Parts: sequence; C-alpha cells; structure tokens
Amino acid sequence: MKLINIPFIVITISTLLGILIGYHLTIVPKIVVLTFLISICILGVSWKQSKKIFSKGYSFVIIMVVVFIIFGIALVKIHNPKNYSSHYSNHINPKVQPYDIGIQFYIKERLKPSFYYNKYIVSTKFVDDKAAHGKILLQVARDSSQNILDIGSTYTTFTTLKPIPRALNPYQFDYSKHLYTQYISHRIIVLPHQLIDNHKIEYSLGYLANQIRKTCTLKLSKYDFDSTQLSIINALLLGQRQDISQDTFDDYRDAGAIHILAVSGLHVGIILLLLNFFLKPLDRYYKNGKTIKLTLTILSLWCFAIIAGLSPSVLRAVTMFSFLAIGMQIRSKTSIYNSLFISLFILICFNPLLLFSVGFQLSYLAVFAIAWIQPLLFKIYRPRFYLSKKLWETFTVTIAAQLGLLPLSLFYFHQFPLLFFISNLIIIPFLGGILGFGILVILLAYLNILPESIAALFGNCIDIMNTIIVWIADQESFVIKNIPFSTSIGIILYFIIILSTMMFKKYERRKFYWLGISIIILLSILIYEKHTASNLEELIVFHNQRNTTLGILENEQLRIYSKDTIAVKTQHFLFGNYLTKNQATLDTVMRLKNIYQYKKQTIMVIDSTSIYHIKSFQPDIIILSGSPKIHLDRVIDSLHPKQVVADASNYKSYIDQWEISCIKQEIPFHRTDKKGAFILK
Repeated sequence: MKLINIPFIVITISTLLGILIGYHLTIVPKIVVLTFLISICILGVSWKQSKKIFSKGYSFVIIMVVVFIIFGIALVKIHNPKNYSSHYSNHINPKVQPYDIGIQFYIKERLKPSFYYNKYIVSTKFVDDKAAHGKILLQVARDSSQNILDIGSTYTTFTTLKPIPRALNPYQFDYSKHLYTQYISHRIIVLPHQLIDNHKIEYSLGYLANQIRKTCTLKLSKYDFDSTQLSIINALLLGQRQDISQDTFDDYRDAGAIHILAVSGLHVGIILLLLNFFLKPLDRYYKNGKTIKLTLTILSLWCFAIIAGLSPSVLRAVTMFSFLAIGMQIRSKTSIYNSLFISLFILICFNPLLLFSVGFQLSYLAVFAIAWIQPLLFKIYRPRFYLSKKLWETFTVTIAAQLGLLPLSLFYFHQFPLLFFISNLIIIPFLGGILGFGILVILLAYLNILPESIAALFGNCIDIMNTIIVWIADQESFVIKNIPFSTSIGIILYFIIILSTMMFKKYERRKFYWLGISIIILLSILIYEKHTASNLEELIVFHNQRNTTLGILENEQLRIYSKDTIAVKTQHFLFGNYLTKNQATLDTVMRLKNIYQYKKQTIMVIDSTSIYHIKSFQPDIIILSGSPKIHLDRVIDSLHPKQVVADASNYKSYIDQWEISCIKQEIPFHRTDKKGAFILK
C-alpha cells in the first residue's frame, strides 16, 4: 500500500474547500446540482484521455479538483433543510408581526442549561397543523421542580417562533452562528406549564441511548457517588457533560485537560486498545479469529457511540477508529493517514457543516499531528526501561498533539496552560484503567451486582483525578490568558510548524529558507497588529441588558462608564474578547455621566430623569438610557442632534416609537438590539 493515498487526499481537500465556498456564498441549489452533473460528464471524458493519474494528464487533475469543489458546494445546499418546502421556516412569514403558533415537536438532544433556562434541541413535526421538519432551540424557564424533558418525548406548545439573536457586541461569541452550523436558526421560549405532553414517544437510536444512560445513572445514584463524581462519570463514560459544574469545567480547561471530559478520539482510542487486548485470544484459537475480532471491535465501538449520544465528537472518533481498526487487522503501517482522510470524507458527506465544529477541527488536527510529529519526537530519546519508555511516549504524544492544536486553540480560546503536560503525564497513563474500571462499574451496577466497596474505590479514583486537576488549575501564574491571536497569525504559525517538522525530518536548505521567510512574515504581522492596536481610538456604547455601558478606548486602555455596577462575569461577557482582540486592558469602571466630549463631538446621555439642558449644549449625539419619558420630536427640534442612539436599557416599545420619530425627522437612529453596539471612531 502506498504511504498516503494522494488522489483521495486531493479529493477530500477539494471537497472541504467547496464546503467553505458553499457555506459563505448564496447559490441556487438546482444550479449547483446541474453544474455538478455536467462536471461529472466532463470528468468522465477527461478520464478516458488520462491513463495515469498525477503523472500524465494534468488536465484531469485540475478538472477533478474543480468537480469536487462543486461537489462540496452541492453538499452544503443538499443538506440545508431550508432548501426543502417541508421545512418549518417555509410555513411562516417572517415579514408578519410575530404571533403565537402551534408547534408539535419531540426532544432530540439536551444541552447544557443556563442560569435561567433548561435548553434542548427539538425536531418539529407539525407547525399550525401542517407537517413540517427542522430543528429548533427550545428554552424552558427553570423552576423549583427542575424537571428534565426526556429525549424522544413529544410535546405541543403555542408560542412565538423567534430568530436566534446574533452577537451584538464586537468579538463576542456568536451563539447564533454556532447553532446555524447545526441547521438551527430559530428558538422558542416557554414556561413549563406551556408544554402540553402528548404522551407519545419518537423512537430512535437517540431515544434508546438516552434510556440506557438514564438507567445507568439511576443505578449509580443508589450508591454513595456525590454530584461531582456522577457528573464526571457521565462525561467520561456516557458522553454527557450537561451536569458538570462551571467550576469543574474551568479547572479542567485551565489544567489543559478539557479533552478528558469530552468523549472523543482519546477515549475511543483507549477503548480500541482495550478491545484489542481482551479480544487478542481470538487471533490464536479460532480459524476466522481476525474477522470475528474485527467485527466485535467495530460493533463495540458503535455501541459505545450510541450510548454516548452520537454527538459529532463521538461520531468522528468512532468512524475514524473503525477504519483504523480495519487498517490494524490488515497490518498496514500507514493506514492511520488513509483512515483519517476516509473517515473525514465520509463524515462531511453526511454532514458538511461538521467542518465548522471546533471539536471536529481539533480532533482531526490532534490525530494528524500525533501520527506525523510524535514518531519524530520519540526518536530523540531512547529510554531503557519500560516505565520510562511509556512516560516518554505519553510526553511526546502530548507535545505532538499540542503542536498541532496550538494555533487553533489560541485562535478560539486565547489562553495557553503551561502545565498541560503535567496533567496529561499524570492522568493519561491511568485513563485507560479508569475507563476500563468505569465500564466494569457501570455493567455491574446495571446488573445490580455492584459491591459497595468497588463503587467507593471508583469514586475515590475520580476524586484523586479531580484533586490533581484542581491543584494544577490553581497554579494561575502558569496559565497565560487573553492572548491576542488573529487568523493571519494562525495560518503563518501552521506554516512554521509544518516547515519545522519537515526540516526536522530531513534537512534541506530550501526548507530552511522558507522557514526563515515564514518567521519574518510572522514577526511583521505581530508588529503591524501591535501598531494598529496601539493607535486604535474609539467610543463604544455596548449592548448591555437593563444597563447603559459606554466605553472609551485610548492608548490600549479601555475606560468604562456604567449606569449600574457591572459584575466581573458580565464584564468578561461584554468586553472580554474586545479587550483581547484590541490588545487592551481595562483601565477603570466609573459612574455614567450625562455629557461627554469625544474628539470634536459632544455626546449627551438622556436618562430616566428625562432632564436635558437646551441652552448649555447642542450635542452631536444623543444616547437614550433607562426609558426616559420624553417626546423625541421635541428633543430633536430643540437640540438638533446628528445621531440618536438607544441601547438595551430602554423598553422595546419606546425604542420602536423613537425609531419612527427619527425616520420622520431624517435623523440617523441606532438601536443596539438590532444593529449591535454603537461604535464611534
């Protein structure tokens, strides 16, 4: 077998490029499909004229790349449920004022709850008595009963279908974009009593998996596991992280061990190794032992995937390791690369928007980096003893994975835990034992034969792991946070990592030159971005619910003026990413004033007191705060502003009236609930 199947890699990369194009461009699906069919015909003609791929007939290669780019675009359009008439969005008129509609749906997936809501992804069945399909975000207000809705349960409600709001402050995490990559663009918000239980079950693999998980959790809850232990067990073995507390999640993140809580390639890889170990006797004692072993291995992996909820991370890991298991059985030394790209291609064919999942990107980059970089690092040192060899192997795997993930992790999370290798060196060697022990505990509990002593021992193992993680996370000086990191820096840093690895593998002068050029480009980008950030000056009115928050950025310092006190958590939510992106620090948080002079413009804040001075000032910009009871037409006639801004501290009904007045007076009106934060350069 060849080292890497180059044609298939080119096909996969071309398809990925097509998905990127299809996601960002609006193209009529019928035109895309027609173009793809025509391209296939052209490819067939070119195939006859090209006898050997990549050595003769370069025209065939170019046509093949174009065809699979079009194929990627077609995948995006074909999988988009909005392109089908039965989608619920085609049954409602977005131009009409929102009104209550009858929606029948079943629970498809439970999400991590927020402080105010339990959240679910639901699949619609009927909208206003019309058969419909499509996924919606359901937010159920939390009450004292804290009832959790079961996956597969069917409900009916009469409520307003609303678009999921986009991020309204600069550089905030955009939850609407995240959900759109799962084909979710609307939400419904209800109180518990507004849900009518239809007492019907939508049977599916998801429902079956949820019933198994519920039974396992119920059985385990009879033992002396505390809530933290149960939440970790659910995450490690059942793929459910919804009940993990934010503090525990933050500790694992700061310790560089967050991947332990997400059932993904690490867990599935360990389970694959355990299965190979326990099923090894089949190779020796049975005629068709290899086939039986492979079949049982793949079935076991997919059973685990079903129980773990068939989440994207589990799906990609099990698909990839299924092909890897096949490669291991046919003794292919290079099957991991082919397994990687085959599983990648299959998954994006079934769900092209998986490409935009952060976990999807991190998983494949980590596995590729381990497969490519780790063997090179392992050769640096040859330990003599078994234990030192295993520790060195774990260390090199951790370093290789971190090198592959570093640019992407910095781009998404803007922090780097320096002690990541310690948590991985301590925990990863024993994680296989913890997973194997956990599977045994769950099986014994499921069969009602789990001894209390075994349950207590496993609980102690979880506690020891948590204690280690908390200790590492508490070393805050070793966690570098708020690292500014742009797309261009990420791309050039990947070039440097790739060139460094290639040069480490085989030194060539041209690689050295390219590496030097890449480093110079990186330094140039860093200098340019630092210069841009240091010269950036702007005034910004943030979108902050029930509060007016105004910021002035100068000399990489952000001064905040706020009507009410802002909690630290709210500060991080409002302008945490804004500070990181602009390489700035928070200077002071002060009480909101009524008059500001910014550059050559005068800004007046009219608050709930409704007091404003006509004689003293003629402001350029008026900021309306706290729903002042004013007649805006008269205010405009008196003060003659050039701009009116209404933030999230005002009643929506007031904002609507003010907008009408400004349109009538031909004054620019900026409302942060629709246009986002107001920024004045």
